[in-house]
Amino acid sequence: MKRILLVVLSFWAIGLQAQQWVVSHPAEEGVVLLGGDCNGNGNFIVGACNKNGLSYLDAYAMYVNDNGDFVERSFSFDGYKSHLCSAICMDNGNAFVVGVKGGTLTNHHYDTLWILVMTPELEIVEERNYPLVEPYRTWTTDVYLEFNNYGEVIVLADVSQYGYPFLTNGVYAVFKCDVHGNMLKSKYFAEGHGVNGARPTGLIRVPNSDYMMMIGKGFYVTNSHSICYIDNELEKVDTYPLPWFEDIWNYTDCWKENGHFLMSSMTHHHGVVENSYYAAVFEVDYRGNYVDTLVYDRADTSDYTAQFGSMAYVSDDIIYIATYWESGQDEQPTDAVICLIDSDLNLMGTKRLKVVDTKIRIMHCQRTSDGGCLVYGQCKKSYASEMLYVWKLLPEDFVIPWTLNENPVALPHHEAYPNPTRDCLNIILEHVDNQRCVIGITDSKGRKYFEHRFENVGGLLTLDVSSLDNGVCFYEIFDGHSIQKGKFVKY
Repeated sequence: MKRILLVVLSFWAIGLQAQQWVVSHPAEEGVVLLGGDCNGNGNFIVGACNKNGLSYLDAYAMYVNDNGDFVERSFSFDGYKSHLCSAICMDNGNAFVVGVKGGTLTNHHYDTLWILVMTPELEIVEERNYPLVEPYRTWTTDVYLEFNNYGEVIVLADVSQYGYPFLTNGVYAVFKCDVHGNMLKSKYFAEGHGVNGARPTGLIRVPNSDYMMMIGKGFYVTNSHSICYIDNELEKVDTYPLPWFEDIWNYTDCWKENGHFLMSSMTHHHGVVENSYYAAVFEVDYRGNYVDTLVYDRADTSDYTAQFGSMAYVSDDIIYIATYWESGQDEQPTDAVICLIDSDLNLMGTKRLKVVDTKIRIMHCQRTSDGGCLVYGQCKKSYASEMLYVWKLLPEDFVIPWTLNENPVALPHHEAYPNPTRDCLNIILEHVDNQRCVIGITDSKGRKYFEHRFENVGGLLTLDVSSLDNGVCFYEIFDGHSIQKGKFVKY
């Protein structure tokens, strides 16, 4: 396996430890990495590479082990293009990979569903090609995978009977395959609503059920975001609108024991919170009703905040959310922001990824076997050269530990101390009346580092702020009725 390990990253705030690394190497062609999965020893990553600036034409795959060693492979076909879209790992360590291919090198659509079973060495042990039923084709790479309760793979794909630039004609397709890629059942849904029809953006198995839940737009009414449940025969069971929800993209990877699920989303605008546009995670019940929100970035802290396959669920205490800052269609440098949350919608910390003179577009976030995550997508450097980056992060890169002292002794006069501080900040809860409180920490630009709910059973809150960037920071404690605010300097 190749190994490229950058030991010194002056532009990266994380101090590299034994298990943290970043894969970085020049890409001869533009590479976009869209999806993947973890097999316990490493991670499959799939996508495509660009030729001559026309489109993403050649399928591309990587396998990265736990040490950052990797192999890569591209697939080229004479006269037509290909793209690998999603991967899901099987018990034997191989990956079930789905892509699209066909069309010509100059048009935008694909006409074939392409299924591979791939080893960690990226050898193909099974391969199937399924032409889409006429007159359907796809020009997107929106393909989602999930196992059902019987070990079969459910494939959800966005298809159309119109050509580019029409998004869809209300059509999406669901396929059921065995682990060898053999097609067991397929169904095309042509009853989507709206000018652009239905567009799926996520698929997840429902716990304690044979149902699968699809997330998307246009399943229910015109241009309305909705969730749709299908049974093992790929028949619709229930569809519920998300009338409170206006966004561009949404994604889920987490069900809670109470039957609710978490949904991370791209930029949106509605009245649940004051900010017009922001990135957030929502808690939603089975019928699509809004329950709660964690907002972790706002329009006034970036030009544009976006997400794709953004949620990587490890456990109820470790859920990663990946975003990037999009500055339009130009090639200006952009940052990526990765968040660590728990299933109670506490923001445990954020980490900012920045590469000098580079436009970063994080397309996917996936778990690793040691409780960490990989984030990756597309990077373009200096208006010209393409770079491939895969970042590895662990929970300790994010978490701000905190403790609550019920009986503080010898409290100083100041509300927060020491100030300035290098590592530890103590906050006296003298203006907080209620037991149920929320504390948040932001930087001088209003970007949120941390937000946590806690029970106020004492008078002194202690935070380890050593992982924060140097500069002026602000804290805010809200108990439902009153707010205690303050600022401190981290050096």
